[in-house]
Order: sequence, then C-alpha cells, then structure tokens
Amino acid sequence: MHTAHRNILIISDDEQDVEIIREALGKNHDFPIDLFHCFTLAESIEFLQSGLPIDLILLNLCINGTEGLKRFDQIHQAFPSIPLIILSENIDEAVARQAMQAGAQDYLVKGRFTHSHLCRSIQYALERQGLLCELEAKNRDLQSLSAQLEAVHQRLESLSTIDGLTQVSNRRGFDETFLSEWNRLCRDVHPLALILCEVDHFKAFNDTYGYSVGEDRLRDVAQVIAKIAKRPADCVARYGGESFAIILPNTDLEGATQVAEAIRNAIEALAIPHVASSTSDTVSVSLGVASQVPDENVAPSILIEAADRALYVAQQQGRDRIQTHQKDCSALESRRTLELADRLHNALDQRRQGKQRMDSGALFTS
Repeated sequence: MHTAHRNILIISDDEQDVEIIREALGKNHDFPIDLFHCFTLAESIEFLQSGLPIDLILLNLCINGTEGLKRFDQIHQAFPSIPLIILSENIDEAVARQAMQAGAQDYLVKGRFTHSHLCRSIQYALERQGLLCELEAKNRDLQSLSAQLEAVHQRLESLSTIDGLTQVSNRRGFDETFLSEWNRLCRDVHPLALILCEVDHFKAFNDTYGYSVGEDRLRDVAQVIAKIAKRPADCVARYGGESFAIILPNTDLEGATQVAEAIRNAIEALAIPHVASSTSDTVSVSLGVASQVPDENVAPSILIEAADRALYVAQQQGRDRIQTHQKDCSALESRRTLELADRLHNALDQRRQGKQRMDSGALFTS
C-alpha cells in the first residue's frame, strides 16, 4: 500500500539532534519523509508562514533562547492544525503532563527512543490529527445541515401563515400577529388599530365573471392593500373569503381612518368592472375601523369585534364606505367576543407548541 509523502519540520539548535532524527526516520523506507530544519522559533514561524505544507513539527523544548512551554504555546497557537511532538533533554513528568494537556501529541526524551518508537509516535500523531480534521469537517457539515434545516423550518413556518392565493398573511398569521402586537403594546401603552375590509357583492362578482377571474381580482385587491399598509410592523391578512384585516400598531383611530380611506380610494382607482354590483359599476370595498390602547384586563378580541361592528354598519349604510367605532372598545361584551378570545388563545397555544418543536429539533441536531 502506498504511503503518502510527509513533510516534517524539526526546530532545534543542536545539529547533532537533527542528524540523529534524520537517520532514525531514514531507516523506515515505508514511511517517506522530507525533513526540514530551523534553528530558532522565529526562523521556524517565518518558514511555516512561507506556504510549504508541513504535516508535523518536532520541537526541541530546550532550544536556546526559549522558555520551555511558553514557546510551545506560541507555535501551537500560531499553527493549531499542525500536530506537534516535543523532544526534551530529560524526563520531567510535570512538564510532560502540562505539554500534553496543552495540545502536544507526544513527549519524547532524547536518547531514550528508538527509530521505530519515533516513527510510531509520528504515525500516531498524524493519524490522530487526521481523525480530528475529519471530525471537524463532519461537525461543519452538521452545522451547515442544521442551518439548512432551520432555514427550511422557518420557510415552512412562514408558508403556514401565508395565504396561498393572495400571498398576504392567512387567518393563522393574523391571529398570531394580532395577539403578539396586543401584548407588546399593552406593555408599551400605545394604541393598536384594526381595519376590517370586505369586497362588496363579491359572490355576485364570481357568479358573473367566474371564480378564476374572481381569484385574480382578489389578488389585485390584496396587493393594493399591502402596498398601502407597508410599515414593517403592519400586517395585512386574508380574514375570510373576500375580507381582509389590516393590523396597524402604534396607530390611533384618526391615523387608521386615513389608511382606510387610502385603501378605499386605491381599490376604486383599479376600476375593476362589476356590472352585478348594486353599489358601484366597479369593484368597491366597505371598511370598519377601530383603535384601542391594549389593556391586560381587557380581552384582545374586543378590538376585533369593534372593527367587525363598524364594518357591519358600513355595509348596512350602503357599502363602499368607511365606518369607525368611536366608543371605548372595552365596553363591548358578547358571545362573539368570547368566541374570538378562544380563537386567539388557541393560536397562541399553537405558536408555543410550534416553537417547542423547533427547539427540540435544534437540540436533536446539535
């Protein structure tokens, strides 16, 4: 079996030691070696930095001008990937133990080892270093795989909260974002606004133009809304078949009403024909707006119900208009409020369970 050629550097100021090592290594013809020699540490560091690949270093611990293990540490830290064997003038168990703990592959006392012992020590050091490099490479591969899995997981998490048709958030994404923003602004004591928007007479539109056209126009409406509610913290979600919800953190009722008016005007500007509408000859929307400073003693769902009631009033008053909920939302109490509260708490539980699964997966891959 062919053995790879090895480059070994010996650092010693004793030329006789170098010749002894050269002769000992030359006796093993199955272990081809090129031996390089440097007299000083400074010379050896410059040599190692020259670019010639060195597979192993033999360091004379008693080299003139050195301070024993301090010099070992200096060269080992500068070139940690090169295995290093120490040659010493005498047996010092404390120094030997300290050297091995610091990273030396072996500790040989000059005059007390045979050529076969030296060759075995070098071979074992090279094998251990090879295994270490292989292990490090596998760890890097595992870390890369873990990062890829995490990216896939995040992508799947993102897809699970995106509506496939309109590419805005879906109902789950709305629930998670709404509850998260409510809790955050409850701490910050800033207002949270919500707009509920519904396309007017959309069933009649589908019956007239077909569901395929209806889906295309619904995408157009969603993208128009998303371009208007575009702050980083804003969230546009498909709330139902033809309805959308717009979450506006740090926004009072006046600011939310301005956003709602911009949405209504932008959709009107699309001028999508709707001959079956009793409200307008183009596609229009009705919007309900509500805003509230979140309070930990108030159910988050009351803001949803307030916007829903405002939307209902807008539709009852003829559609294609904006209605605001002017009263304090916390005064609302109804069965629908309780239903919305249950749904939001279920969304929070699902979010926590998903994070626990992700954390468990990260522990497993590590």
